[in-house]
Amino acid sequence: MILKKQMINVEVTGGELAVARWPNNGPTIVLVHGISSSHLAWGSIAENLSSAGFDVIAPDLRGRGASNRLRGRYGLPAHQEDLCRVIEQLSQKPVFLAGHSMGAYVGVEFGVRFPDYLERLILVDGGLALPRPSSMEPEDYLRKTLGPAVDRLSLEFKSIEDYLDFWHKHPAFLDAINWNDDVERFFTYDLEEISGGYKSRVVKEAVFADGKGLMAPSMVSMIDRVTAPMLLMTAERGLLNQPKPMLPVQAVEEKSIAIEHLTWIAVPATNHYSITLSTGVGPVTKAIEAFCSLES
Repeated sequence: MILKKQMINVEVTGGELAVARWPNNGPTIVLVHGISSSHLAWGSIAENLSSAGFDVIAPDLRGRGASNRLRGRYGLPAHQEDLCRVIEQLSQKPVFLAGHSMGAYVGVEFGVRFPDYLERLILVDGGLALPRPSSMEPEDYLRKTLGPAVDRLSLEFKSIEDYLDFWHKHPAFLDAINWNDDVERFFTYDLEEISGGYKSRVVKEAVFADGKGLMAPSMVSMIDRVTAPMLLMTAERGLLNQPKPMLPVQAVEEKSIAIEHLTWIAVPATNHYSITLSTGVGPVTKAIEAFCSLES
């Protein structure tokens, strides 16, 4: 049975963090979203895991969604400390933790800084060092890599329909199989009303501050320091639906061999977005359940 989602405010440094929860009596799994996203990136997966018996917790990270008014510093360490407060107030450590995109990098560093809070770690299309040319500044790399996802943060839209149309033209969503009701809810939730229209709720400064953390030199070897069992799932295609995935296949293969407690699964027919929002929902849910020993 899928239990009704609750929205909870959790006290963190600087104010309150908005957290979605599908309460249940089973083990807790915390779902962490990406750099310009929200908890609804995990919508159907969260519901599926709740139906399987998990107590599902999915925050809107500071600077995103209903946490966009939260004051204080940005950056990966701030997110990790927020997760500690969420776990302390809503559950008991250790927990399962799954991160998508930037959320995977938050999870990797969380596993190093707070190992007592982590039972197992699931990484979805993220967590390994990104291949950035050394001559390229982090902000320029983010603009080039994320494309429309960053561009939208400086735009205003006359209507919700205009915003959905903007995303419908994104290369990752051109294929009809990658667009569904979950996707529409995800993007609609991202909006806030302003005079004369709408804009994204994501705070641009938060995105760029977090982006610097993703490309910090320390991230190159961070995953090697995680002691908890890890599952890495990668998309077949990239952020803009290009044939080349975000994480280079050779680097993933080498890392999965080098780290004995890292299991790698390539999820076919997915891109960086659809792996949690559409075509990847079923296989990702199934893999998480199996990895956490709660197969339905």
